[in-house]
Amino acid sequence: MERSRNNNTADHPSGKLIVEGFINNLLIFPLLAIIAVTGVGAQEVKIAAAADRQTALYTVGEKVIFSITLTGVPHMDLPGKYSLTEGGQPPTLREYILSASKPAVAIEYEFKRPGFVLLNVFPSDSGLPVLQAGAGCEPEKLRPSQPKPDDFDTFWDSQKARLDAIPANEIMIPLQEVTSDSIETYAITFDNINGSKIRGYYSKPKGNGLFPAILFVNWAGIYSLNPANVTAYAKRGVIALDINPHDIENGQSIDYYKELGTGRLLGWQLQGRSNRESSYYLRMFLSCYRAGKYLTGRPEWDKKRFVVTGGSMGGGQSFITAYLCPQITALAAAVPALCDHGGMLVDRIPGWPQWISQVADKPEEKQLAASRYFDCVNFAQTIRARALVSVGFIDTLCSPSSVYTAFNALVGAKRMHNMPTAGHKGDSNWRAELKTFLYSELGIQN
Repeated sequence: MERSRNNNTADHPSGKLIVEGFINNLLIFPLLAIIAVTGVGAQEVKIAAAADRQTALYTVGEKVIFSITLTGVPHMDLPGKYSLTEGGQPPTLREYILSASKPAVAIEYEFKRPGFVLLNVFPSDSGLPVLQAGAGCEPEKLRPSQPKPDDFDTFWDSQKARLDAIPANEIMIPLQEVTSDSIETYAITFDNINGSKIRGYYSKPKGNGLFPAILFVNWAGIYSLNPANVTAYAKRGVIALDINPHDIENGQSIDYYKELGTGRLLGWQLQGRSNRESSYYLRMFLSCYRAGKYLTGRPEWDKKRFVVTGGSMGGGQSFITAYLCPQITALAAAVPALCDHGGMLVDRIPGWPQWISQVADKPEEKQLAASRYFDCVNFAQTIRARALVSVGFIDTLCSPSSVYTAFNALVGAKRMHNMPTAGHKGDSNWRAELKTFLYSELGIQN
């Protein structure tokens, strides 16, 4: 998930919406990457893997029938191997052969419990990539793998109070190149805990009106933000703030971000994971809180509509921000990370960043304990904001079971966008649904 980049362009699954010029890290291409092409023989040959239902959803006791199918006429047999993975069970490789006389292979799997199964297909021909197909079973029944700590709310209340005691000391630098007759745009900096900084971009419509608000939170990587994200919404009559997840400068050279990735931010995803007080995510989550509090304190906010959105790690931060800032009225989270850290306790695959290591085949106890304070599943249990969430059934970074476990814990109105043939980059329908949701929640007219 980690990348070095100098802007938020749209090659990551979980960034921001591009709508009429919006920068989008929710780039979605159709993941019929389950279809592969090779030049074996004189005629183009394709193989595909798919479940037998378009929804790829089943109930306990039902069987999913996956198919590996061949189109075209190869001049030779096409052998390969496949595996089925359900939960944390190690996969077993089995062989298959496709040929002109046998153009399809059926693979059955019976669901014994709610969850997801992933088919991986490994063609022997080097011209064919690995194929994947997924299926789910009663995912709405998935429940937390660990109990919410008794002092969870007390801990986060104390951390909010800790940050409240530190003046924000916001510094706003006008960005004339992205300011116009209709909007004002700024590079903005706030103070955070332990002498750290929060950096981002803020844009607002000019004038003295009252406007809805949107906060962008971001995916995992080391990169610069792009002010085009906030200016696009300001032009639509929305006050918009976009914050970098790290204490780093925006707008720097590629080398700056590369050096951070090999220097002080090397392995940042798991820094301090054994202690809730030292976790790397403590500063990050408090950045979300300060950003949310800043927006709700702006005199131009209409005090009615406040949306937070992001994808992957930004999807996780959307949950966290909605918990820390109860004024948030809606959240949109694409393939959220930071979910169900303790999934291995109930034979599920935890979400990114795979927080907990194994010691003698058991979860490391201190990491397990600390992770509970940074798990979207626990934040979700008091979130009443309206929510739109997406999940990819073949996502191997943010496992579908982890996403559903967090989604199920939400107590407000919610809607899941299932993507049966998609991995972490999503599918072609998500952009349209996200746009509709955000525009509706912000009162934007198409």
